[in-house]
Amino acid sequence: MKILFDNQNNPLRGDYIKNCIAGFGESYNATVLEIINNSRKGIDEEIFFKNVATLMPNFKMTRAGPFKGVKYSIGKVKDPNGQIAACWEGISNNAVKLRNFLDLHKKDRARVLIEILRPTQNEVASELWEMFKKLVSLCMGKNTLGLVAASKVLFAVLPEVALPIDNAQWRRIFKTIDYGDIIRLMAEEITEWERRTGKRLDSCDSQPLTTLPAIYNVMAMKSKS
Repeated sequence: MKILFDNQNNPLRGDYIKNCIAGFGESYNATVLEIINNSRKGIDEEIFFKNVATLMPNFKMTRAGPFKGVKYSIGKVKDPNGQIAACWEGISNNAVKLRNFLDLHKKDRARVLIEILRPTQNEVASELWEMFKKLVSLCMGKNTLGLVAASKVLFAVLPEVALPIDNAQWRRIFKTIDYGDIIRLMAEEITEWERRTGKRLDSCDSQPLTTLPAIYNVMAMKSKS
């Protein structure tokens, strides 16, 4: 338990988490709310392109590398190198299938990751791992292994269950490239934090469209520093 707990394994206070979210940055919060809202009714090609093009510039992934020049502007997606198109071709069937699968459970979308049963949770983590491996090969560049970009593409289109992970988190916190294991660890830690505090993690965020991975990401970014 590394993200929602301190060095003595005590759960972080809810008001502290709330302050971290509020102070993380208006740009991040607004972008995350936008991609969550865009995909409220599901995923298709248009939403996939729009969400990836909206999120990547905010995470500074478009200045260099495979996503260089990608952006969403004046209602249009700019994908100069066909990178989003390649990602869509690589994982579209899996992503749409997983989103439809999650919707069938009729759970609160923001909390679906921990409200589904453990066997189902494992299925979701395994499916994300399979998509992640496909994306890594597509997002690999001269100066990047593709890990960061792959995780952020998944978060852009499946923000209810996927986690964006930057370089420092890969190296210092998670210390594994098994994305499925990281999703399982995230679900276990959120469940444990809620059990020990008696609170819902999403109650720490005043935004109405948040998801648990979006909150967890803020705290993971905080813990790396």
